[in-house]
Amino acid sequence: MIEVKNSKKSSVPSDWVMVSSTKAVSRFHSPFVIENYKHLNQLREQLVLDCNAEWLNFLDHFSEHYHPLSKAIGHLATIDCLFSLAQVAKQGDYCR
Repeated sequence: MIEVKNSKKSSVPSDWVMVSSTKAVSRFHSPFVIENYKHLNQLREQLVLDCNAEWLNFLDHFSEHYHPLSKAIGHLATIDCLFSLAQVAKQGDYCR
């Protein structure tokens, strides 16, 4: 953004776009900024599309291995529970 005092506003090129203004100043975008801002927005949209496509690709690959991973996680949870119970049994007067 280029900020220009309102008294100098007449010297701003006609192809610049006014973005905002106050009593003292006006703010403008040059054609270069406008064009590159459009390009930046296009790239952001493409990034969102690419990210969504890769997320769906990940989910497809993950779904192929879901059941073995689910079983492994269940077994790890059981082992964790048993180790926790063993740790408590060491600390008090519990039977082991």
